[in-house]
Amino acid sequence: MRPARAPGRAPGRAGAALLVCALLAGCGGIPRSSEVVGGARPADDPRTGLLQVIPERPARGASAVEVVRGFLLAGASSDDDHAVAREFLSAPVAQTWRPDTATTLVETTPELSLLAQDATGATVEVSARVTAVVDEAGHYAAQAPGTPLRRQLHLVREGGQWRLTDPGDGVVLTGLDASRTLRPFPVWFATPASPQAAQVPALLVPDVRWFGYDSSTATRIVRALLEGPAPWLAPGVRTGAPAGTRLRVGTVPVAAGTATVELTGAALDAGPDARGLLLAQLRASLTGLPEVDEVRVTVGGADLTRTSEQDPGPPVLPRAATAADARLVLLGERGLERWDRTGAREVTGTGPGLSPAAAAHPAAALDGSAYAVLTDAGRVLRVQQPGGPLQAAVTGQGPLAPPSVDRFGWAWTAPAAPAAAPAAAAAPLAVPVARPDAPAVRVQPPADGLAGTVLRLRVSRDGTRVLVVSQDAAGATSVHVHAVVRDGAGAPLRLSGPGGDLVPGAGTVLDAAWLPDDEFVVLARPAGQADPVPLLARVSGPVAALPAVPGAVSVAAGWSERDVVVGTADGRLLARSGAGWVPVAEGRDPAYPG
Repeated sequence: MRPARAPGRAPGRAGAALLVCALLAGCGGIPRSSEVVGGARPADDPRTGLLQVIPERPARGASAVEVVRGFLLAGASSDDDHAVAREFLSAPVAQTWRPDTATTLVETTPELSLLAQDATGATVEVSARVTAVVDEAGHYAAQAPGTPLRRQLHLVREGGQWRLTDPGDGVVLTGLDASRTLRPFPVWFATPASPQAAQVPALLVPDVRWFGYDSSTATRIVRALLEGPAPWLAPGVRTGAPAGTRLRVGTVPVAAGTATVELTGAALDAGPDARGLLLAQLRASLTGLPEVDEVRVTVGGADLTRTSEQDPGPPVLPRAATAADARLVLLGERGLERWDRTGAREVTGTGPGLSPAAAAHPAAALDGSAYAVLTDAGRVLRVQQPGGPLQAAVTGQGPLAPPSVDRFGWAWTAPAAPAAAPAAAAAPLAVPVARPDAPAVRVQPPADGLAGTVLRLRVSRDGTRVLVVSQDAAGATSVHVHAVVRDGAGAPLRLSGPGGDLVPGAGTVLDAAWLPDDEFVVLARPAGQADPVPLLARVSGPVAALPAVPGAVSVAAGWSERDVVVGTADGRLLARSGAGWVPVAEGRDPAYPG
């Protein structure tokens, strides 16, 4: 029997919804509206229940501009290796064109201009505004608003018809066609082994890739897994695939619900633990496809999935950290409180020494063992275990970033150091909540620093990634993600270099919080707008806007998109209700555990 999927894992859920919502409006900035754009005819896709593209073939006698337009629209269909798009190319180029090297997403249908034409040749210019680029490995990179695309394409007469000679590798898709074509597929890696932290189980961590959904998708997922995680994520995760492991026959066939993965002999270099991890990664990654229920892995004809009839098969690693108490934490009239959708109640044993008026930005450990708050005008991070004293853990020379607590029991913060300060002055700080009197660990930042003054620093619940909201010397804010490198005991050592800006064009970012997998929420004030807007975003993927919230100053995110809670400057907490927001409690600075 197929195991139940955890929320958000299947391609058709949050990822597809985000793609449809966000790409229609241009995912390079905040989605606001979209115009009607040209596209190929849609038809029902029985594999997903969504839409697929039925491209138009070249029409006889089509002009040079019409041929370029038809080629661009046909790029939305990957059926039979983009067979229809190849019909718009000259015969030699049709054999060598590589459509899967990159996908450029543009706001609207590109503008086409005929620059030159004679009896044998023509030149057409293509102009558009780029919103994102998906590379050959499926990594999604949002682009700054207004990023231009300008290409000159050349055509020749072939059999009396215009055909392209230099299309350039890759395809160009409008947001509308991309929403019909690309899907998010998590490729799973694992948290590092921590022999000295055996009480902290290993988890799978997603590296989301965007692929077309067709007969080649299973193959692309496995190739991505064997090639390894995104460069920024690689230092913080591990894989069970030994270096040099490849597909033996180049494809992953799927038949009767089973995907068969034939690997080269390098896979045998893995020890038992690594081999078990590789099997778990392959199973988690491939069963994200609707047609895959089981995965069979072989090397040289030997089945690695089971070594004996008594062997239960590959291990199943959890994909998310769990919380002993998943309720929202907030600061209310009685001090530290928890909200459970019916009301806010004081957290027993946290009253002594905590003045609600003097505290800000609470955080809770996933296991419920401790809470952290900022006091003294945000200059002191204090930790309290229920029933124990409120202890100062970190004292900064200036304000500190609001804390978050990872599953290894470390409370994270960072000094809001000026952008021109030395890297050491802006290094993140982490303190074990079980020993708040221990010296804080100064986590080494990337060689290039953290892009300015740190406003927010949020560690993911699996402990492998950190979201950093920073402000540069010109006052512009940005959001980046870094991997966390730890020692054998789980103590954080350093951060990897960042991925790109995750929400370019968002405006002023006020707060951020993690959702499951690679999803998170950003509270931003768009340029020229008074009311902040919560944005549903992904480390690898587009951005979708929720309704604006007047007076919003903070945001919390739990275990699904419906768990997003916004705090306002006048002390109200608002939760999503239908297409809007409703007040649910009085209080400040909401945060879910983690």
